[in-house]
Amino acid sequence: MADPVSSLATRPGVAQCLDMYAKLASGVCVVTTRGADGRPACATVSSAAAVSAAPALMSLCLANASRTLAALRRHGSFALHVLDERHRPWAERCADPLATAAERFGEEQAEYVHDVPVRTDALAWSVCAVTDIRAYGDHHLVVGEVLAAHTGTGHPLLWYDRGFHGRSGSRHG
Repeated sequence: MADPVSSLATRPGVAQCLDMYAKLASGVCVVTTRGADGRPACATVSSAAAVSAAPALMSLCLANASRTLAALRRHGSFALHVLDERHRPWAERCADPLATAAERFGEEQAEYVHDVPVRTDALAWSVCAVTDIRAYGDHHLVVGEVLAAHTGTGHPLLWYDRGFHGRSGSRHG
């Protein structure tokens, strides 16, 4: 077994960083926006955070090659949905890099708030106007000012150790 103290002198590789990141438990969110064709575009994210209460700001990270990032840049606004345990199938579809935009959003009905597609049955959601997008490594950090927000009730879907988890702590999928 490797000595954990001596390994501190060596910069970690990608695999070691990804293993460490897997231990960061987080709520599962889906970000939606309008695609160039006017239809919903979406992606699953586990890196979303509140930035400020006054002004109300939210942040999220999307991969540099993300189709949703490209759509979000064009549209200039997005919705961030905090998912309930029952939304796991939607989270899985939105995380599938091979799925088309139509397959990702599926048959779900969207209401449009500030011209952004919103699943109003989410545990919580906010609609944000993009205020900043910056590249950091292989992802972009997106910050948006909250224009509308809603909270519901339920139990959050969590991402931990490369899998979905519910309130019981059991792994889903």
